[in-house]
Amino acid sequence: MKWDSIETFFLDMDGTLLDLAYDNYFWHKHIPKVYAKKNNISYIKSKEIFEEMYKKKQGTLDWYCLNYWSDKLKINLNSELLQTKDKIRIFPGVIDFLLQLKKRNIRIILLTNCPRDMLNVKFNETRLWGYFDNIISSEDYGFAKETNEFWNYLDKELIYNKETTVFIDDNQKVLDFAYRNGIKNIIAINFPDSGNKKQIIKNYKSIDNISLFETEIIN
Repeated sequence: MKWDSIETFFLDMDGTLLDLAYDNYFWHKHIPKVYAKKNNISYIKSKEIFEEMYKKKQGTLDWYCLNYWSDKLKINLNSELLQTKDKIRIFPGVIDFLLQLKKRNIRIILLTNCPRDMLNVKFNETRLWGYFDNIISSEDYGFAKETNEFWNYLDKELIYNKETTVFIDDNQKVLDFAYRNGIKNIIAINFPDSGNKKQIIKNYKSIDNISLFETEIIN
């Protein structure tokens, strides 16, 4: 792939630009802990209950939605987000990567499943405002990225050339739906969570982190 063959970058946020370690902590440790305290049950029992509910919503907008889970659990998750925001981390090399794209006049579009209220907190913490030509949350369309409906809405609302667009994401299902909807230049992230081992992504080129795009993908 050559730099001059790229007009547009579609970039995921959590696990691509931001360390997914925060989200895994927030959803799988912090929330079960708060739920356990609220309901006077053990952490293990709380986690078991929450994980079962959470798994049933995977791949839907509700899975990502703070308001949905606030209502479901009777916990103010927006408040819990603010209390834990100091754990949000941007991956090393991300700012340099974004600046390089801007220098090359490549359009940068954020495509995220993160709801707007959570996105705003994360961007305020990482100071990522200003690097993107457009920011699209799946919440805007009413469908998660791992659906055909999301990509249909994107095609109607955004003018872009699928042959000169690169999409980087860490989620196998999202990448599969992007490919089915005509995105051919797909790159996966091997280490979305800095605290976990390498994930196995099938059928697509992958890099350990986004800062390696130029050295491992551009030729």
